[in-house]
Amino acid sequence: MSLVKWIFIGLVVLPAAELIALVLVAALIGWLATIALFVATSVVGLLLLRRSGRTDLARLRHAFAREGIHAIRLETPGVVSVLAGILLVFPGFITDALGAALFVPTLRRWAAGKVAATRPRRGRDDRVIDLEPDEWHRIPDRRHGRGRKAKGET
Repeated sequence: MSLVKWIFIGLVVLPAAELIALVLVAALIGWLATIALFVATSVVGLLLLRRSGRTDLARLRHAFAREGIHAIRLETPGVVSVLAGILLVFPGFITDALGAALFVPTLRRWAAGKVAATRPRRGRDDRVIDLEPDEWHRIPDRRHGRGRKAKGET
């Protein structure tokens, strides 16, 4: 899916879905309990972000700035708690459910597989020549008076 479609989903569809979810939860458990749950999940998200520390958050922010969405690797220590905390702080029950789902190992592995599948494959770099060990040998460096023995020399 292209980045434009994800931005469209993020800016239009997600807020509308969050509003519908808010109304449905309020109809099920009442407005006061809904607001209390809404605030509680945000507080839990803030506590998770505080516990994960500035180092994990700075590492994720730096990687995200360098590589974009493809920088997210859920196997990296600290990434899950930072992402879950961010999702829990965002207002809405859908993002809260996604943040809570990151703590379920099976769902985390599934999400990691989906994120890894969307990473672009890097092509081969034409500037790099990969040789097998039997395809090269050292050449003596005569300029500095220190000769190195070539492979197979005695």
